[in-house]
Amino acid sequence: MNMGYPLVSYFSLRKSEEEQNYIRGLFDQFENAKVMGAYHLALFAYHLLFICFLYETLYKIKLWFPIKHDMAFVSFSADQRKKIRDAKNPIDYVGNRNREKSLFEFLNIFCDCEALVAKCKSLTDYRNNNLGHVNYNLIGEIEFENKIEEYDQTAGKIHEITQNKLAAVFDEYAQTIEKLGEEITKDGLELDLIIPNRLSDADLGDLAAACELKNNGIYKTISQVLKNDFGVEVAFI
Repeated sequence: MNMGYPLVSYFSLRKSEEEQNYIRGLFDQFENAKVMGAYHLALFAYHLLFICFLYETLYKIKLWFPIKHDMAFVSFSADQRKKIRDAKNPIDYVGNRNREKSLFEFLNIFCDCEALVAKCKSLTDYRNNNLGHVNYNLIGEIEFENKIEEYDQTAGKIHEITQNKLAAVFDEYAQTIEKLGEEITKDGLELDLIIPNRLSDADLGDLAAACELKNNGIYKTISQVLKNDFGVEVAFI
């Protein structure tokens, strides 16, 4: 699914089969519509991919901020609250009564990011106004590329606001491993860090960069595992 679009790098590396099939299907629809020049259909598929990424981010909030996560959904119905509080993966956030625009508000749990939330809402407004019903207006290639860039830039900003918490999670993991004197292996990194925290390629790139900056002790070892076993290239911002 490496289409060369940044959004791809923000999806979790380890997903359920149901998630994988749905996301792969959307990517296929996106590519097919793009090749045919049906840019309005391609954008619709890309918006759905963007919302899949939002659900993955909401699940990270559950993992990293469980109390704030549960309190944030207090105004939802009892059935919705139970489903979301018991969520085992991002799919559990899906619901016919969910309003996309209201879900973006929960990004503020990471930090005060009202401008980013407003940008996310504007993308949903664009979908609703231009793609969600018959209007006989076809989207040209330039508008398509510009809108895809907006989605990718917005996803990048969402990823960015998660990184302070990920850095703290990573430091806690590294210090625990160092204290226990455990060996850093590919399997261990996957089982103890990547899978339970639903990390993405972009997340691993940021962790590799952090290791390079620290350049000592356990971080050197982790850096080597990320490079040799995961092929992670360091990308300094």
